[in-house]
Amino acid sequence: MVDLLGRPGLLNEAEEVINNMPIKLDNSVWGALFFACRIHKNIEMGERAGFKLLELDPSDGGIYVLLAIMYWEAKMFEKSMEVRKLMTDEDTRGR
Repeated sequence: MVDLLGRPGLLNEAEEVINNMPIKLDNSVWGALFFACRIHKNIEMGERAGFKLLELDPSDGGIYVLLAIMYWEAKMFEKSMEVRKLMTDEDTRGR
């Protein structure tokens, strides 16, 4: 449902579905919202979804990269570099 609402840009509705789900959500649901936010350039909501994904799986380097790219494309260069640093820090902790 989140993917169906997110693709045409109904991001608030998609987030509302997430917030009203009575079960613990996995990466696929948050990922659908994150990718829709990137497509529709909703940085604020994309940030929430991206960090939720990192909370669920901090070792997923792809999410760090996509979040950093989202910030970079929005010309939020400092935030992009912060996420890259987080990725490096996580990589160091994982060793």
